[in-house]
This record gives sequence, structure tokens and C-alpha cells, in this order.
Amino acid sequence: MKKQLLVFALGSTLAMSACTSPGKRTAIGAGAGVAAGAAVGAIIGHQSGNRGKGAALGAALGGVLGGTIGNRLDKQAKELEKIAETRRTDEGIVTKLKSDILFDTGKSTLKNAKNLNDMAAILKKYPENVLTIKGYTDSTGTKMINNPLSLQRADAVKNQLVAAGVPADTISTQGMGAENPVGDNKTAEGRAQNRRVEIEITVDESKVPKNG
Repeated sequence: MKKQLLVFALGSTLAMSACTSPGKRTAIGAGAGVAAGAAVGAIIGHQSGNRGKGAALGAALGGVLGGTIGNRLDKQAKELEKIAETRRTDEGIVTKLKSDILFDTGKSTLKNAKNLNDMAAILKKYPENVLTIKGYTDSTGTKMINNPLSLQRADAVKNQLVAAGVPADTISTQGMGAENPVGDNKTAEGRAQNRRVEIEITVDESKVPKNG
């Protein structure tokens, strides 16, 4: 039971330990994993009467898993950068697709699936991925139009990724409408930037391959 508690606690805390690009940022992920593992291990060690040994064991496990998660996220982000605007975050990865590449104006039917098929080929390499697909619109039109349209576009992206082999149960969708603009809705260029689909990638630590 104590070992199970250690593993569960590590899994709960290490989601925050995976960080960014190779070298410095991956090291931060590993360091956070050590700290989280040591803290949990100390608790287990206290329960077993050997707090120091428990902390050392937790730190070792946490450091390995934290470093592995960070490295895998870094590697995946570099692969995704080749086909879409991609950035690393404290939580994982955000990759952004311009809606005008995928959809005609006011439509939710995919007109070009190649980019998504290329993306699916990358995503399938990382079984630990948890994907949240968010659809956005510009401010043209009403919420009654934009909100369902943005969700329909997110669903269309999900359906294509699933058709290309990404597990459906790892993907959720949200329609954000005109929320969180990244461009100026007063200009044509800004509105084009706001018409987008973003895929947020986080990690289910229990599915991270043991061999990294």
C-alpha cells in the first residue's frame, strides 16, 4: 500500500515537473521531478520509519520521470514545429493551425487534411499525450454563430486525427468562439490570425514509456 501511495503521489505531482527545450529547460523538468519525488518519498519514509531512505528513493524516481517527460515533450515540440506554429509551455505544448488553411470562411468542413495527417503521424509516437483541441473565430458575426462554428471546427480536426490513428479517448474539444484573440479584430490580418485551431498537449504520466 505504501509503495502504491508513493507511485500515485508522484504521478499527481510530476505533471508540473516536465518543462521545455533541450538542455536548460529539460533540466528544470528533471529538477522539479526530484523535488516532488523527494517530498513524497519523505512522507512514505516517515510512515515506514526511514524518512531519509524514502526521500532518496522518491527523488531518484521523480528525477528520472521528470527528465523523461521533459525530454519527450521537447522532442515532440521540435517535430511539430516543422508543420505548425508550436511553442512549449509549463504544462506541455501548444500547436496552432490557421483556420484558413483548413476551412473555407464560415464553414467547418475540412478542405485540406494533409497537415493534420502529418501531425497525427507525430502525435501517435507519444502515447502519453492528452489533447485538448480549441476552435476560435474572429469577432465578425454573433456568438450564436461563432460559438457553434468554433466547436464544429475543433470537432472536425479531432475526427481527422482519429481517422489518422490518434486514440479518440485522448482528445477533447472546445468551441471558444471569439474569445482570447491573438490579433487585432479591427484589421483583416488580425482577424485572420484569430481564425485558428489550437491543440494543447499535456501528459498522462502513467503512459510514459519506461525506456523514454
